[in-house]
Amino acid sequence: MGVVILLLALLVLVSIVGNVVRGRRTSTPGTPPRVHPLAADPEAYDPLRIGVGDIVTYAGVDHVVRGTINFDQEGFRWHEHLLDGPTGRRRLTVEYDEGELEMTLWTRCEGTGLEPGKDVVLDNCVYRQVKSGAVRFTAGGATGTASSGSMDYADYTTADKTRLLAFERWAKTASWEVSTVCAVTRGELRVIHAGSLD
Repeated sequence: MGVVILLLALLVLVSIVGNVVRGRRTSTPGTPPRVHPLAADPEAYDPLRIGVGDIVTYAGVDHVVRGTINFDQEGFRWHEHLLDGPTGRRRLTVEYDEGELEMTLWTRCEGTGLEPGKDVVLDNCVYRQVKSGAVRFTAGGATGTASSGSMDYADYTTADKTRLLAFERWAKTASWEVSTVCAVTRGELRVIHAGSLD
């Protein structure tokens, strides 16, 4: 019995010594590295303050906000930011719907030839229209749109609501732009506002 107790005590001692040695290996002396105050807390940025020149990081990839479009549909307002990064261009939509923050990332689908209808098919998925209409907008920065005007839109989803598809047309004579849309949470994005870089 005494031998068992002695062996247990020895194992505990070896474990404690191992933890201390590992802790010393991972820590380095000196001052800690400088960390941007917004980097430590993804909740620190203000989604409604995102604008031209801000840096938006998603899935480890940095994007710069090149332009912003502000929409107003009979008093309901939302913002769409054009993001430019190494993997191409995306758009980030920010809105508050009944007090709840909703953010979505849009990726444009090139060369689909699709136009709005009752149902559309893309990549073997069937999408059904859930909403369509027209909305007034104003734009700033490099958006590729007029500085103001009206945009036609049509929103689609799959039957299980897991995939979203959006159509936009910036002029009656223009072609429809098609984008896949995915919801993102505030914590999935890191944003450094342009004014905080000074």
